Amino acid sequence: MQLHEKIEQLRSALLGYGRVAVAFSGGVDSSLLVKCALDTLGAGNVLLLFGHSALLTAQEVERAGNWLRDNGYPLGVEMEVVELQPLSWKEFVANREDRCYVCKLRIYKTFREVMERKNFSILIDGTNSDDLKSHRPGLRAIHELGVKTPFVDAGLDKADIREQSRQLGLSSWELPSASCLATRIPHGLELTAGRIGKIAAWEQGVAHFGFQECRVGMDRDGKDVVYLQLAQADLAKLANPDLRIALLRFFNSQGIKKVYLDLAGR
Repeated sequence: MQLHEKIEQLRSALLGYGRVAVAFSGGVDSSLLVKCALDTLGAGNVLLLFGHSALLTAQEVERAGNWLRDNGYPLGVEMEVVELQPLSWKEFVANREDRCYVCKLRIYKTFREVMERKNFSILIDGTNSDDLKSHRPGLRAIHELGVKTPFVDAGLDKADIREQSRQLGLSSWELPSASCLATRIPHGLELTAGRIGKIAAWEQGVAHFGFQECRVGMDRDGKDVVYLQLAQADLAKLANPDLRIALLRFFNSQGIKKVYLDLAGR
């Protein structure tokens, strides 16, 4: 099926919903979903729900907050910032294998409470057909709560979403895939504000060296060991010994003795 046919199916599904609340993160998928919902249904029939928490980077929060203005919607669109406290959820901080399910269930239940107070009955999110091909515990929560996934219904995959976003001139079309800071902590290692804060500081520090799409993961057993993942396009930069040494010195200053690099990149 051609991309334009998939987009028509998407719009048809949105028209069938009539009024929707969109789980919005400011990322590639939810941004296109918001754009299509607004253009199809009109601003008065679309509510954006952004979950603000300690698991997001400052850049992610800023990007989401500015998205409407940056994409031509300065007025008339309602975005509700929902304050979340995941580090107070005992079943979440235990960091078991079902962590993402527990988190998504809590967040979307909270979203439902907010949207229902505003007379919205349908919650949609940006899950796409590629997401169904990998292990994503959060999908279980989506199904249990009856959240609609119009991208899946229309057969849109990640490449389709990026291409349509590019054609529409969305600021988000080139953004890398993102995940919350908790994903850098191995299952079984308790999620704490201190650990989340360290990861945020490490990634911000690495970004200052020109690696904007980095991920820094903790080791399950070693407090002085981290796993560094860079964008594929940035791996060649480490051939510069001065940059590599400076990066290592940064980690040493943070109490890290071993830095393992993922040669596959992101």
